[in-house]
Amino acid sequence: MASPVKAAAATRPGLLITATDVVTAPTDYHQLAPMLSEAEAMTGGRAETTLADGGYHTAANLESGDQRGQILVMSERYGESVRGPYFKDRFVYDETTDSYQCPEGKALPFRSIVKTKGGAAIRLYRASRMDCRACPAFGVCTKDKHTGRALWIGSADLVLRRHRAWMETDEALALYARRKTLIEPVCGILKEQMGGRRFLLRGLANVRAEFALLAAAFNLRTLWRFWSAGLSTAPFAAQG
Repeated sequence: MASPVKAAAATRPGLLITATDVVTAPTDYHQLAPMLSEAEAMTGGRAETTLADGGYHTAANLESGDQRGQILVMSERYGESVRGPYFKDRFVYDETTDSYQCPEGKALPFRSIVKTKGGAAIRLYRASRMDCRACPAFGVCTKDKHTGRALWIGSADLVLRRHRAWMETDEALALYARRKTLIEPVCGILKEQMGGRRFLLRGLANVRAEFALLAAAFNLRTLWRFWSAGLSTAPFAAQG
């Protein structure tokens, strides 16, 4: 759908749209939880597993999934950088000294607590400038000539690290591989076969109504195939 208006949909296996919305937000970060709630209200049941792309990858969404008792399978918004040798997850925490040790063996002691605009407390750990300037990894780990490598650690880091570890498992990888076969065909059919490449109306309320009608037409198309083939859905969903 054409920017800046973005359309979101939650689907079930068999290409059945269970929830839709159209928003003017520039990112998808805040759209996952509302879609999960709307899909649950529409179907009368909660999907055990939800597959989503990296556009929804935030600690807030992961925490929401934990609270709802749902397994969230989504790609990492930082992409391949998480596999780098100096990504923050490679730094090891030492509880006795309240410090981190970098991959090169240098210490990042606790420096201060910084409050975010939302009031969250973020703990700052920073290495010595001299240690970093003399390190063979200078220029890769950090390029800051005036201060050492810093780690900003908040409550979200534990959630993100746990999810990254989960996404490395064979089960998570197998589940995520199914996402593109669930949501991507929906987008393709809506655009290519049903002419939904751009909205014809103006105004958010009108566009939401237009997309709801498009989704209803899509579902009628799918339901005919369900009923004629005697198919049923499985307890997981995809978000896109």
